[in-house]
Amino acid sequence: MTAMRLALALAAAAALLAAGAALALAPEAARPEASRKDGLPLYINGYAKWPKLNARPIVGGSAAHGGVKQVYASKLKRGARFPVGTIVIKTARPAGAKWLSLVATMRRIQGRENGGWRWEEFTRSSPSQRFRRVAFGESGCAACHMQAQATDYVFTRR
Repeated sequence: MTAMRLALALAAAAALLAAGAALALAPEAARPEASRKDGLPLYINGYAKWPKLNARPIVGGSAAHGGVKQVYASKLKRGARFPVGTIVIKTARPAGAKWLSLVATMRRIQGRENGGWRWEEFTRSSPSQRFRRVAFGESGCAACHMQAQATDYVFTRR
């Protein structure tokens, strides 16, 4: 192996090692697969302190998200679009209840497909249960949210 190839191999190994260390040290909230004790993803932590997109609780609406709803965004729009890294959270509780039965998320990533949005939904049927990720394809969320393409795929407006 020539000295140049050896140097390149060592540099590549060092870069991989550094990347692995950075991932190991990354906060759990940055890892979408990490979850809280209640079953919800860590990346939503603190959402109740984010700007709320609705002035009053939303009652009614689509059959996909029943109950009394609130919508929060980690970042506000810049012009007509939410910036990359934005997380939009919709929570729902059964009418008359104080506990959440649904948490739906939209995460804006770099990309063009579906406006760069990725969706996940979590539900439970009682306050003592952990949330479970809904096994509904993301394409179903995208198909509905295409109706709101003019408002950056978000139905609720601030």
